Amino acid sequence: MTQTQFHHLSAPNHRGRRLLMALAALLLLSGFAAVPLGAAPRADGDAYTVTVTGGGEVYPFGDAPELGSLANVDGTSPVVAITPTPDGEGYWLATRDGGVHPFGSAGNFGDVSDIDLAQPIVAMAATPTGRGYWMAARDGGIFAFGDAEFLGSAGNIDLAQPIVAMAATPTGHGYWMAGADGGVFSYGDAVFHGSTGALRLVSPVTTMVATSSGRGYWLFAEDGGVFAFGDAPFRGSMAGSLTGERIIGGSANSAGTGYWLAADSGSVFAFGAVGWFGRATAGAEEPVAAIAARPSGDGYWLVTNPGVAAVGPPVPINSGTGRRIVYSNSGQRVWLVEADGRVFDSYLVSGKAFTPAPGTYSVYSKSPKAWAGHGGITMDNMVRFAKGRRLAIGFHSIPVYANGRPMQSEDQLGTYRSAGCVRQRVDKAAQLYQWAPLGTTVVVLP
Repeated sequence: MTQTQFHHLSAPNHRGRRLLMALAALLLLSGFAAVPLGAAPRADGDAYTVTVTGGGEVYPFGDAPELGSLANVDGTSPVVAITPTPDGEGYWLATRDGGVHPFGSAGNFGDVSDIDLAQPIVAMAATPTGRGYWMAARDGGIFAFGDAEFLGSAGNIDLAQPIVAMAATPTGHGYWMAGADGGVFSYGDAVFHGSTGALRLVSPVTTMVATSSGRGYWLFAEDGGVFAFGDAPFRGSMAGSLTGERIIGGSANSAGTGYWLAADSGSVFAFGAVGWFGRATAGAEEPVAAIAARPSGDGYWLVTNPGVAAVGPPVPINSGTGRRIVYSNSGQRVWLVEADGRVFDSYLVSGKAFTPAPGTYSVYSKSPKAWAGHGGITMDNMVRFAKGRRLAIGFHSIPVYANGRPMQSEDQLGTYRSAGCVRQRVDKAAQLYQWAPLGTTVVVLP
């Protein structure tokens, strides 16, 4: 009997998504503010983003067949992965809400779109038979369908960084997961070949690809860095060569002789004995979200996600240009701004009045855990960008006492509460830590 394994389930379920999507778009076009689909308005004025167009457009290149997409399907969640079938004649699109959409020769073995997930889905891998697949959530939870075996998860582990990728062994009896810091978790017959978990990365890892032998894997980072382990050969990278774009995914041919890196801008970079078959015309309104190559290596697919409309306070004027963090001290709000001016996220925080002084800074140090030096107080995901009279000033999660009690509630964000640093919600702190590599510009406004 086929069993489906579920782990870590909690958080609002979005039923009636299509109706709410249409209503949100109508309100947006009418000049009214909107809130997240399925969510009630919040009094704190937090900025929300609402998807206003269809997503999941698939673009085939080379000999990759055109099999369909989610572009004309209303209310779809953003696509986080495209996983090809072993025969190269089909693929699955996995969405953030746990949906699985098969095309071509891909079969439908189930999904978790109707389950209350604690954290969103971030990755997917197929079994070698093509009759099953796994999905991984941001917190390390694993969901197995069809002939995919549940072999363990990181759902109960206190992760240093969230899970961002996974890969399966060629036997179908094991899999790996990778965190944003390059930490690697092995299950079943998957062998640990190394990781970057102990290194200080310039940019977070976004993708993991296993070799066809199962005796190695690559980790691809947002800045184009490539880390090869086991029998995975290093064929080159884009580290230090990207301008205004970031690597969102990668894929390899089954022979393991080469790989591709894909950027959110639509650019594709080929390394080793693989061909370059084209790029997508993408941008801020519809960035590329994923890439998958046919096992034969004679083509690949690129997936773009829908444009989003920011609902909430715009980025303040005179807040600099380029990719940056904007922190309004008087507004107690942060904006994460991409190089093209698109707002990645915006939310309320708790800092200290008039601290630090207005100006332009840059991220100079990061650590997954920090200590206040008294009372057993700790903070997660510290991102330091300024220096105070005695201690560094940075962004981090709401501090907790030694007994685990937080120093303030999430409802108090947006008010001055800190002794100098900038406090964030736990998930927002993890997100900023991943989003902002060393050297990221920080603009502090009065």
